[in-house]
Amino acid sequence: MRDLRDRVAVVTGAGSGLGRALALRLAEEGCHLALTDVVAERLADVAQQVEGLGCRATTHVFDVAKRGAWPDVVADVRSAHGGVQLLINNAGVSLAGPFSSCSLDDLEWQLGINLYGVLYGCHAFLPHLLQQQEARIVNVSSIFGIVSVPDNSAYCMAKHAVRSLSESLWLELADTSVGVTWVHPGAIATRIVEDGRRSGARMTKEASRQLIASGWSPDRAANVIVAGIRRGRRRIIVGPGASRLAMLQQFFPVGYLDTVLRTWRGRFTATS
Repeated sequence: MRDLRDRVAVVTGAGSGLGRALALRLAEEGCHLALTDVVAERLADVAQQVEGLGCRATTHVFDVAKRGAWPDVVADVRSAHGGVQLLINNAGVSLAGPFSSCSLDDLEWQLGINLYGVLYGCHAFLPHLLQQQEARIVNVSSIFGIVSVPDNSAYCMAKHAVRSLSESLWLELADTSVGVTWVHPGAIATRIVEDGRRSGARMTKEASRQLIASGWSPDRAANVIVAGIRRGRRRIIVGPGASRLAMLQQFFPVGYLDTVLRTWRGRFTATS
C-alpha cells in the first residue's frame, strides 16, 4: 500500500496518544479517516486537524469491547466513506498489578479492550476489506506481545494473543488482497498509564508515568509505523530498547525470563 492518498482508514483509540498520531500522519499522506474513541471530547480536535490537512474525517464514539456496537460502526463508516482500505486496531489500556491482586472485573476490562476489541474489529471489517483491490489490517500489539513481564499478566496475555491472531490472519489472507501488519511498541509517551487501572502494583504510578514519558513520542512512532505500512511490512517494532528485547527472546526463548526477573528484583531491591 505505497500510495495512501484518497484511501480510507479506520483508527480505533484515535483520540490521543499513538492513535491520534497515526491518524494525523495518515492525513498528511492524503488518507481520509474514520476516527473512533470511547471519549467523544478527544475526537473533535483530531477530526478538525485531519480536515485542516485537506482530508475527510468522521468520528465514531463507542467502546471497542462491546461486540454489539461494531455492526453499527461498520455501517456508519461505510455510509460516510464508502469502501475502507485500512483498519488500524490501536485502542488499548493498561492494568498494573500482580495477577493475584487483580479482580476478575479488571482482568475482563483489560482483555475486553486489548484483545476482544482487536478481534471484533478484524471480524467486523474483514468482509469489506476483502472487497477492495488492496487493503490492510494493522493490529497494535506491544513488546509485551513478544516478552512477558511481572505485574502485567492480562496485558501480556492480550498482546501475545493479538500477535498470534495477526500471524494466523496473515497466513489465511496470503492469497487475497488484504495484508496484515502487527506492531510491537515499547515505551511510547502516551496516556496509557494515566488512563489505566492499578491493583497492588509494586511500581508506583509516578514511576510508571516517568518510564512511559521517557519513551518515543507518538509522532516518532507513527512515522515508523506508517512507513512500514507503505512498505507492506508484516512486523514493526518501535520504541527504545524494543528491538533488543525482541532479539533477547528470539535467542533465549526461556532464558530471557531470568534476565527479566533479575532486572525486576534489582529495581525494587535498589529502592527498598
